[in-house]
Amino acid sequence: MTDNGTFEEAKRRAEFIQRLSDDCWHALDASCRTMDDDAWVGPVARRFHEVIRADQRELWAQLSKAVRDAEAKLATIPRP
Repeated sequence: MTDNGTFEEAKRRAEFIQRLSDDCWHALDASCRTMDDDAWVGPVARRFHEVIRADQRELWAQLSKAVRDAEAKLATIPRP
């Protein structure tokens, strides 16, 4: 944020973070769908499937947190 902490700058940053989140939200979908369709089977495949699903949940959690944090910061800045 700029030194003067303007509302408009914070709003632009929050919108940018939201766009990044939207762009990244489905990053692991194709891998998860492929594993859901049993493209790879066996114990190693099951473990990989568990890991990729956990990674997807973590990605979603981190993206959601980034958006929430940006919105919370924006809410602390007086509107012009």
